[in-house]
Amino acid sequence: MTTHVIDPAAADIRALEEFSARWEQAWNTHDGDAVAAMCAQGLVYDEPALGRTAYGPDAIRAFVGQMAQTFPDYSFTRTGLYGEVTRRAVLVAWRFSGTHAGTGRRVEFHGDDRLELGEDGLIEAYRCLYDNRFVVRQINGEVTAA
Repeated sequence: MTTHVIDPAAADIRALEEFSARWEQAWNTHDGDAVAAMCAQGLVYDEPALGRTAYGPDAIRAFVGQMAQTFPDYSFTRTGLYGEVTRRAVLVAWRFSGTHAGTGRRVEFHGDDRLELGEDGLIEAYRCLYDNRFVVRQINGEVTAA
C-alpha cells in the first residue's frame, strides 16, 4: 500500500512518517530504483554543496549509485521530520555515516532533504543541504568524523 503525503503535508502525520520511512529505506539499501520511483519525471534535484542541479529520476538513480561506490557502507539516520502546513513539502533531517572507499576514512555529518511533492505524492523538487567542506576535510584526514 502506497500512502502519499496530502495537502497540507502536516495534516496526516502517519502518511508523512510512512513517506519518510520509505525514503530512508530506499537510500539505506542503496536502491537507486526505489529512490527514483519516489520522484516525478520532472524532478529538479539541487545539491548546492556539490554545485550542481540535475533533472529527472535517472539523475537521482545515478547519484545513488555514485554514493554507493564512494561510500560502500553509507547509511542515513533520520533525526527530524517536518511537514509544511501550507503546501505539499517536507524536510527530512538526517545524519550520514560511511567509509570513503578511496581513503578508508570514516565520514559523518548532518544535513537536510527539502522535498516538494506533487499532487500524486511524487517528489518534484529535491534540495539536499549539508556542509561539503566539512565532508572533504574528513576525507582528507584534516578532521575526524563528528
